[in-house]
Amino acid sequence: MRIAVNLLPFRAQLAGAGRYTKNILRELTRLDARAEYVFFVSSRAAPHFESDAANVTRARVELPAARGARIAYEQIVLPLQLYQREIDVLFTPSVAVPLAWRGAEVTVIYDMIAEHADVTKYPRARNAYVRWMSRYAARRARAIVTISENSRREIARAARVPPEKIFIAEPAVEPGLTRVTDAAELARVRDAYSLPERFILYLGTLEPGKNLPRLIRAYSQMKRARPDLPQQLVLAGARGWGVREIENEIQRSAATGFHLIGFVEDQDRAALYSLADLFVYPSLYEGFGMPPLEAMACGAPTLVSNVSALPEVLGKVWSGQRAGIAVDPLDERAWADAMARVLTDDALAARLRAQGWQRAQEFSWTASARRISQVLHAVR
Repeated sequence: MRIAVNLLPFRAQLAGAGRYTKNILRELTRLDARAEYVFFVSSRAAPHFESDAANVTRARVELPAARGARIAYEQIVLPLQLYQREIDVLFTPSVAVPLAWRGAEVTVIYDMIAEHADVTKYPRARNAYVRWMSRYAARRARAIVTISENSRREIARAARVPPEKIFIAEPAVEPGLTRVTDAAELARVRDAYSLPERFILYLGTLEPGKNLPRLIRAYSQMKRARPDLPQQLVLAGARGWGVREIENEIQRSAATGFHLIGFVEDQDRAALYSLADLFVYPSLYEGFGMPPLEAMACGAPTLVSNVSALPEVLGKVWSGQRAGIAVDPLDERAWADAMARVLTDDALAARLRAQGWQRAQEFSWTASARRISQVLHAVR
């Protein structure tokens, strides 16, 4: 059986979908020795998808820098190559599906955020395209993989496909991502990003759907009510569209202690989470929420929004308690109070650290890859 994997949408810097795909493919190709995998990958993203597995071939694609070059290649050239290579199943870890391909296809749809115009992470034209393509991909695929029960429900409803066509394969933390206790490593990362001594951390793309202006206002409220708290606010992650609104909110704030540190390298994330007194993720919508899971794995008390799939990440552990705190993303006062509570209640913070770590261990890349392997072989 020959399985093609369309990795062309991924770029030099991997966001959540790219990290998910990298980890799933590592486990999938190791577990599934029965199949031959062909990775179609751009030169920019190729270093992320290296493999020494005997059943992996990489078809490296040199994409022009021109706008639309990748889409043109996917729609015109890729289908021809799939037929020439006698591909049995096309696995698309995104909704970038070639319309001319008529063979078996398994598509990963992480979320249906384009259905939520009020919280979308895309400009209007892009949102319309993603909304249409997500519905089309869901209907066209023989099977759909998604990452949470919330996404499964939304895909079934928006695309009008039967729920039994949709399979959940959750993310997990990357190998080696755990709490850092080495003082030299912690000092290296603190110096590399000019981090304050005590801080609250957000890590993710800086874009409207992440609800960061409200977080900034909630932090300002907390500092007004509790000026004795030393923690500052660190916003880490790549600059997305609409980042100017975040910068303007910081400028309007009467509080100080804001740090925008930019993109964080993979090798620095564990130490960054480990240094934080509290991790916050006020997003208005998520298909899953990888940063909260990573933060819990690294021992950071975690505070998230109580919407979409984020409560699923926290789960329920001992005595019915969640492994983190979930708060209404629109309630700035509630966020200010919840942050202050964790920062001033040592027993609560210790419980969240312990239960968060326990919850993170329940997710497995191997288990999710095994589920996807079963789906790929079933649709042939």
